[in-house]
Amino acid sequence: MSKEPHPSKDARTSSLSTRERLMDAAVECLIERGVAGTTTLAVQRKAGVSRGALLHHFPSRATLLAASVAELVKRNERAVLHSRAELRASGDKLETAIRSLAFAARQPAYLAELELWAVARTDNVLKQALIAAERVAKRDLERVYTSLFGDWANSETYDDVVSLTLHLVRGLAVSENIRVSIQRRERLIVAWTSAVRMMLRQGAPNKDSKRAGQY
Repeated sequence: MSKEPHPSKDARTSSLSTRERLMDAAVECLIERGVAGTTTLAVQRKAGVSRGALLHHFPSRATLLAASVAELVKRNERAVLHSRAELRASGDKLETAIRSLAFAARQPAYLAELELWAVARTDNVLKQALIAAERVAKRDLERVYTSLFGDWANSETYDDVVSLTLHLVRGLAVSENIRVSIQRRERLIVAWTSAVRMMLRQGAPNKDSKRAGQY
């Protein structure tokens, strides 16, 4: 019995290129048109591929939208790293970490991801696809959090600090979609940085150690 020929390197590269084009198109559609406007037809046209090519990589709209999470996470990570690089001159690592997340939460890619989750509330197929996609992206997300809050990883309150900070910036992103108040945002970030500092001090493994001085 003859063996099926293996795909050539060029074929694999072409397939990867098509998938990347579809992902870029899906993310751009999400940012420009929202979830409602990100149809498979809109993505297909924006990517400039055939219907068959789209269905080969993403057999349903839910799988297409869920797959876009990975690219959204990458864009959000780049926004965090860019903001942290800009803010490092302040010298306050904790405030820089919180402000970097708050900055990323105002970017189009983050808002698009929030919209996906909001729509998934009443779309169980999309919800399950997103849960699976977020599970895959978990390692990338944890790497971002470690890069920001790694100096306090030994604190007993580390997990709570990271989780609550994410809830804060997510809430700011949602509320500022309706009304932007730079003064309010600044006041909340300053207040939350102060609260986090106290939480980390309380959870420090050894308050007399040199490491505790970083709090």
